[in-house]
Amino acid sequence: MEKNKKSFIKGAAILGIAGLIVKIIGAFYRIPLTNILQRGEYDGMIYYATAYPYYSWLLVISSAGFPTAISKLVSEKVAIGDRRGATAIFKTAFRLLLLIGIVTTAILFLCSPAIAKLADVPGAKYSLMALAPALLIVSVMCAYRGYLQGMQMMTGTALSQVTEQVGKLIASYSLAILFVKLYPGRPDLWAMGTLIGISISEIMGLAVIYWVYRRNRRKLPSYKLENMPVSKETLKRVGMSLLAIAIPITIGASIMPITGIADSIFIKRLLQANYLKLGFGANTADTMAGDGFVALRSYVTPLINMPAVLTLALSMSLVPAIAPMRAAHDRRGIRKVGTTGMKLAMLIGAPCAAGLFVLGAPIMAMLYTKVGRSVGEHGTYYISGFISQILKMSPDNEISIYALAGGIMQISAIGVLFLSLVQTLTGVIQGMGKQKVPVYFLIAGGALKVVSMIVLMKFTRLGVLGAAISTVLCYLVAGLGDTWYTISHADIRLNVFDVFLKPIISALIMGFVVYLSYNGIYKLGHPTIATLGSVVIGMVVYLACLWVLRAFNKDDLSYMPASGKLAKLFRVR
Repeated sequence: MEKNKKSFIKGAAILGIAGLIVKIIGAFYRIPLTNILQRGEYDGMIYYATAYPYYSWLLVISSAGFPTAISKLVSEKVAIGDRRGATAIFKTAFRLLLLIGIVTTAILFLCSPAIAKLADVPGAKYSLMALAPALLIVSVMCAYRGYLQGMQMMTGTALSQVTEQVGKLIASYSLAILFVKLYPGRPDLWAMGTLIGISISEIMGLAVIYWVYRRNRRKLPSYKLENMPVSKETLKRVGMSLLAIAIPITIGASIMPITGIADSIFIKRLLQANYLKLGFGANTADTMAGDGFVALRSYVTPLINMPAVLTLALSMSLVPAIAPMRAAHDRRGIRKVGTTGMKLAMLIGAPCAAGLFVLGAPIMAMLYTKVGRSVGEHGTYYISGFISQILKMSPDNEISIYALAGGIMQISAIGVLFLSLVQTLTGVIQGMGKQKVPVYFLIAGGALKVVSMIVLMKFTRLGVLGAAISTVLCYLVAGLGDTWYTISHADIRLNVFDVFLKPIISALIMGFVVYLSYNGIYKLGHPTIATLGSVVIGMVVYLACLWVLRAFNKDDLSYMPASGKLAKLFRVR
């Protein structure tokens, strides 16, 4: 048990640090990229944001369920000393993922014109074609990632993730600049050049994970068994075991990309119809609909997804950590891990939600040129009243991109809390051997998202806010469902105040202080200083609140690095 706990800590730490690095690099990737692809009246981000959800949907087939399935089955085989079984799992998974990669690449490439036409953005076909090769590369890479994760060797996954992001930053940024110069006035080709960089970065990630695999061969079950023949019966049996785990996870992971596809199909059209009803001209309505879509998908969504990196890394490590506990019928161990995972999700999600709600708009103005430039239309970096401005919008009362993105952010920030629960508890439930349960809750949430989005955007004045609200409802349903299932089936004796209220109270106090500090500092100097200063103040206030409320206990810290120092810092007895 102590070994499992140490593996859990080490795995979560490695993936957490790598995930944080990946998200930081990702932010540097998306921010200058958005600024590069938006030139005057031309906006290449429309093509980028249209194509990417389709790629993401096909990508989850190989990258979502299979690494989890491989890591789970391999860790179980290694635990009982079955080296041949672990090797058979890896070899079967490799062949299966190679086939999946070939099929998905062909589908995306050949169907690109039809998909772009369906999204009402014909020029997006070039972006879709540029992304197609990455599907094959990622499929092969996921076979190695899942195998190494099953061996609790998280370094390979971490290094390949960081390499991907660095490669994407360099290749996409360089190609974006090159294509803007080579093809002025062709934003569809700007986006295509940018997305070619993703395929290049995946090749780099594959090279790194293969190097780690070869370097650690002697420590792996497959060493000296690489040429071991695998019978057709074994291939079939192992393949069915992999699919039994991977398919439910893949279906669940497909919900968000599918809803992203729904966004690309419906949002722009519904917004355009909405603006026409409000009396805007056809050209103005089309431009504003594009602005609303880009504000949601290119400005708000990347920032909303950043806080979830730590909970996602935690979830990836929970599955192989809990699986042996389940096999040993260690309900106490599962209960402790489940409670700690739930609490850490709240401790991460709550302050991020509050911070983005208050400071999301100034952060976007600081990062995105087009958003920052639009602030001049109002003369101040105000951080309230966005939603009312959007609801009062008319041909005589237009609003800036800053106010539009700010309103979307304030609605979307609420969903960060529930998204953190979804990601963490999905790992707990999968580790308990109930892979289908999170899928059911995600399907329910996804269905509610699509229906509510259409209703709110078509029959109310909410406009793009309706799309943001629908996403929050999706995470709300899935998060509450996962929480209820974990508590009831892991027999967790939940302390509501300790797990939920302490993080929420601390986050609310932090948000209020950040609001006051931003307004105060802004009056004294530059808005950037006000934004960054308020972020620092918010972090200090939040940690102080956790200290006052004694937010941590021994069980929490036993699953964290440097537990002794943290125990002294937070007065854990």
